[in-house]
Amino acid sequence: MPGSSRLQIARDQIATRLRQKNSIYLALSLIARVLNAAGMFVAIKRFAPATFGEMSYLTATAVSTVAFCAFGIELSINAQLTRKLRESAVLAPTIVAGCALALAGTILACLVICVVFASQLRLSSSPGLAVLSVCIYSSFMISTSLLTAMSFALDASINVGISYMMTSLIFVGFAVFANAATSGVDLMFFLICAQVIAVSYMAVALLRRHVRPLRQPAGGAGYRLLLPEAWMETKTLFVYGAKQILVVSALTFAQWLIQRKIVFGAGGASENAIYSIGNQIFNMMTFIPLIITPIIITKLAAAQGDMALRRRICLRSLRLFTAISVCACAAVFVGLRVGIPFLPPRYSAAVETGLIASIAAAFQIIKSPFSLFFLSELKASREIASATAGAAFMILATLFFTQLDPNQGTTIRLLGCALQAVILAALFLLETRRQPIAHQGALP
Repeated sequence: MPGSSRLQIARDQIATRLRQKNSIYLALSLIARVLNAAGMFVAIKRFAPATFGEMSYLTATAVSTVAFCAFGIELSINAQLTRKLRESAVLAPTIVAGCALALAGTILACLVICVVFASQLRLSSSPGLAVLSVCIYSSFMISTSLLTAMSFALDASINVGISYMMTSLIFVGFAVFANAATSGVDLMFFLICAQVIAVSYMAVALLRRHVRPLRQPAGGAGYRLLLPEAWMETKTLFVYGAKQILVVSALTFAQWLIQRKIVFGAGGASENAIYSIGNQIFNMMTFIPLIITPIIITKLAAAQGDMALRRRICLRSLRLFTAISVCACAAVFVGLRVGIPFLPPRYSAAVETGLIASIAAAFQIIKSPFSLFFLSELKASREIASATAGAAFMILATLFFTQLDPNQGTTIRLLGCALQAVILAALFLLETRRQPIAHQGALP
């Protein structure tokens, strides 16, 4: 029929534009990650180990805080907006709810840092400024999560790629031109400057091109109708976020506890600098699937109710992520052999730490499709089970030591990641074992 033919042509054109935008986003993100790695290499080479170790400890504290306070908004907002777009439902309540949760998370993060973590930052060169920098850094991390989720759901992934590029270029500039005597706290404020610029760009781009058309009609009636829906949406996302806190915060707390055992040990912040090289390798490797995650979560959310299609998307993603992890481990091995000799002699022990971290990251990458399969439907119980098991193992193993060296801490992390991957894969198989694989056509 002519009408059906025109509709199919329109859908194909939309899918083509979406693939083009996602391809540009992936290219920008990969380039940004390469630039970030180069900037990190320059920073390690130019700044003292104690400085780099201090900055790494401060950022680890911020990440741990955000994991507890962000309510999982990056995944939940993306999935919810994608589902509403598919159903042609009103988006404004979800956007308002996301902003409300981000604001609540920011306030909670600052309280947690000041009450819980302030005493753990006393080894910093400037304890007061360290607390302030971690508060600000955490706040902008939460804003970045919200804007990233909205950008992907509203077909604006290019904005995220551009913001990654901006952040990486600014960081490279700081690494190259900052005074070599700069402290770890000063480096944190440099990172905050990069965050401010990137968040501002994403917010302005979304407001001008996507969010403004979603505004309610003039007058108070539209807003009065919006508020009850936004309140219900906020409660729905908060319930999911409360569960997500258990998933992410336990893991990041375990990782922070490992770093604390190293920083408060005999080697101090300098020893943590070696562990941080492994941590940076872990982060760089897991960042690669993270830039693909919003694309997959959008596809899974769009395939809601079709278990066979969702399973096929997950298994195809698993093959892709396995190939990524193997290639990344090989690249890390070559990079460490080539790059470490150019660093100060203090970092010679980082070769083993980096290799162990790369294997840990490989397990984290491989489990990603299973996580997304469950989280795309806002089902957190399976992720909670695997994350709790992995985090409990890491925390208990860490508590057996009065202090840790970098290799011991990284090995504990490796075993915890492997345990999570095995449990989540088993839960995925149990969930889908009776579902036939159908729909062999192209993915949506």
